[in-house]
Amino acid sequence: MAGRETGSGLTAALNPGTILVSRAAIAILAAVFLAGLVRLTAHASVALSFPYAFDYGEGVVWQQMRNIVQGEGYRAIGIYPAIAYEYPPVFHLCAAGVARITGIDELYAGRLVSLASAIASALLIARLTANVLAGEKRRVVVAAATVAGLAFLTLPLVGEWSLLMRIDLLACAFSLGGMLLAIHAPRSIVACIAAGLLFTLALYTRQTSLPAPAGAFLVLLAVRPARAWLMAAVSVGSGLAVLGVLEAMTQGGFLLNIVSYNINRIIWDHALAFGTVLLANVAVIGIALFGLFDSLRLSGVRRWRDLKAWLATDPKNVAIAVVAATLGCKTLMLPAILKSGASDNYLIDWFSELAIFFGIAMVPVLRAALGLHAKPNAILLGLAGIVLPLQTAGAGLLPDQGAVHAQQRALDVIVDRIRQAKRPVISDDATLLIRAGQAMRWEPSIIAELGSAGRYDEAKFVTLIEERKFGFFVTDGDRGEMVFDQRFNPKVVEVIHIAYPRRERIGGRVLHLPRHDATP
Repeated sequence: MAGRETGSGLTAALNPGTILVSRAAIAILAAVFLAGLVRLTAHASVALSFPYAFDYGEGVVWQQMRNIVQGEGYRAIGIYPAIAYEYPPVFHLCAAGVARITGIDELYAGRLVSLASAIASALLIARLTANVLAGEKRRVVVAAATVAGLAFLTLPLVGEWSLLMRIDLLACAFSLGGMLLAIHAPRSIVACIAAGLLFTLALYTRQTSLPAPAGAFLVLLAVRPARAWLMAAVSVGSGLAVLGVLEAMTQGGFLLNIVSYNINRIIWDHALAFGTVLLANVAVIGIALFGLFDSLRLSGVRRWRDLKAWLATDPKNVAIAVVAATLGCKTLMLPAILKSGASDNYLIDWFSELAIFFGIAMVPVLRAALGLHAKPNAILLGLAGIVLPLQTAGAGLLPDQGAVHAQQRALDVIVDRIRQAKRPVISDDATLLIRAGQAMRWEPSIIAELGSAGRYDEAKFVTLIEERKFGFFVTDGDRGEMVFDQRFNPKVVEVIHIAYPRRERIGGRVLHLPRHDATP
């Protein structure tokens, strides 16, 4: 394991320069983490008081939650209303439960679930890192585990998504919890069963949460096959039981929405966005790769027989293998980020595994900083002490309160306009509709996908627009802008511009209004 007294690390005594540089790198890393925590706390205070969406999906999830709680979720779509459910209901039910128990606003409750899940994920990452480093000096283990947890929690990517009413971080927390239990499954049947149940919860939070159970199953298959199959049986059995209940409650609508309606086109522009995120986190990725390669190198595994022997040698090797296998499975799934509707949230659980290897990679630096035998790599020290702080320096530490208040006032104006409308309003941002006392009954993004696939009769919806059945439309951007063009297919766009020819921009939104002589 990285940081153990192996090879040249034993033969070279630490000199004062190595100690000084290592301590400087750790001090800089601590400053980066402190700034990240301050940033997260400051933005959390805004997120838990800003009444509108920061992200398109927030309003959709909020509306879905309301419908699910009212027993109206997962219904077949019509021409209008037409809202699909691309995710299972665990997050929605958790958010609704928090709102009911605490009495706070539903949107804020959803954001609070995400924030709590991010913190829980960081703690689980720290625990997993400690399992991997079992046998190392306690001070080093505690420090490395803390580094791993904070490396994840202070990522700008995690900071952004942890403050949204979105499913991703709760699914990540369930997956990490399942991994932690799976590590103990060879020695504990209770942990084995609990791991299977947690993996089921993760899958019913986000159905793409497959890498963690797949990685854990593959490792357990090599360590103790009977426990691997037991964990799989528990997960599959509980999953099928829940599926049966959901299918019965929704009269077959659950699978119809989750599978049949969950259609996505490939958007090649997402590749550029994906590359940008990777470049913005090159220091974290680079440090994590040091930990991964060092772990694989020191394992000495070359064949399946070697793997089984290595796994049987020490329980911590099971932990290393589960994390590495999960990372490998998730890496194979990364091309899913190219589908429409996907964003950098698809990288969250990938970075959760990388954060563990980040903590492992920092062990030799921590050992050197403590005056213990170690030989920190110069490139690793440069990534931690120079590249990482440079990459995070550009992120704003505190939110622009003036801009936030100005945005809220602008969106308040739109809400008032919706409230005064005598007909239903179509809006990208469902939070505007909900605050105005309406509901999102037509979701642009999923309908654009279904329309492109011939699964939705856009011609009939076009007729409704021509007949001006709606008060007006509220969109993010207008024709020719990428987000708008992804959410509205050409035939719908054309008729909107004819039937609702007036444009008004408020708070970054575009209002498509009828002629002056028409009633909204």
